[in-house]
Amino acid sequence: MMGLKTQESKEFVAFFKIVQAEALKENKIFFLDAGDGRDINLPGISGEDLMGWLIPIDMADDFKKYWLLDDVNDDWSDYFMFAIWENDEDEIKIRFE
Repeated sequence: MMGLKTQESKEFVAFFKIVQAEALKENKIFFLDAGDGRDINLPGISGEDLMGWLIPIDMADDFKKYWLLDDVNDDWSDYFMFAIWENDEDEIKIRFE
């Protein structure tokens, strides 16, 4: 899945799809750096607040080259964001800040 480097559980992939769907609403892709704690565990979904880069789609291929090599420099720092989850009546919502 775009934005993930490692093999993750199907529960985390389900959570990450929600993150990517929110990013796509802004015509962006979220590239995961790391988890930031504050876990969520629901039936079929497992995740946590995340940190990473929210990259415009038209820049994603260029960014991906550096990201895959763990060589993201400060030129990309304006795109570094936290993906914060909220559970609104059993509907997970993501906001980027």
